[in-house]
Amino acid sequence: MGKFFNVTLRPTITASKQHAAAFAAGDILFDWTAMQVPKGSARLLSSIATIRGVNAADQAAVDMELFFAKSINGTAPSSLGVLNAAVTTATATGSEKTGWFRNIIGRQIFDADVNGMGSSDDLVFINTIQSPGRGGGGLVLTGEPESGDNVGYDVIYVAGIAQGALDFSTTVLVRGAITDDGTTVIPTDKGGNDDPDADLIFQPGDVIHTGTDDVLGTIKSIAAFGSSKQDITLTSGFDVDVADNEELYNINPVTITFSFEK
Repeated sequence: MGKFFNVTLRPTITASKQHAAAFAAGDILFDWTAMQVPKGSARLLSSIATIRGVNAADQAAVDMELFFAKSINGTAPSSLGVLNAAVTTATATGSEKTGWFRNIIGRQIFDADVNGMGSSDDLVFINTIQSPGRGGGGLVLTGEPESGDNVGYDVIYVAGIAQGALDFSTTVLVRGAITDDGTTVIPTDKGGNDDPDADLIFQPGDVIHTGTDDVLGTIKSIAAFGSSKQDITLTSGFDVDVADNEELYNINPVTITFSFEK
């Protein structure tokens, strides 16, 4: 009987790329992201992705394409390109342009239309999608030996490409410019005195940046809306100046849990 294990991946999706426009079919959703797996080959049984919503509401589940890769001689695959755009070599030079061709070891598709693998509106604020449908998975993945950070682990890289529209807008806006070094509290509204519903969009543990990529930090708590604002408290202070009405984004709006058998 095989042994089973799960690995959870929270790839970074740059806030400014979320802010620029909704992702469309063929756009890079996230670039190569490393995950540590027990050394040796493992069979990927299934994957489930949790997709954060848009402006405090869920968004329709859309297809996603995942690619798996390994390092070669200790070198990770080079970038697929710019997030929220098609795969490109425009920013690459020399051998980096083809630095992922030989690294790819597998592919998986999240198909929202197969056997109802995309969830309904029942979760209200977010959506989920699972792969594969009935019949189980048949993909065996093997990373480069001894490539992990610790003895007994290898690294497998995962990249995602959207196959439909995904929008991670929040309409949670900074209320008033922030210039106090070390502050841990971010007052927010919806551009006026309206409730931004930050508690329906974020949760403690989320890492938030502004739409211009100001690094703010990890959410500790979210207060109830009151006195025309809703305060978000972080686990530690930040030392960047933030402009009034900057939109806030969770830089990990997609979480994928992979289930393996060894």
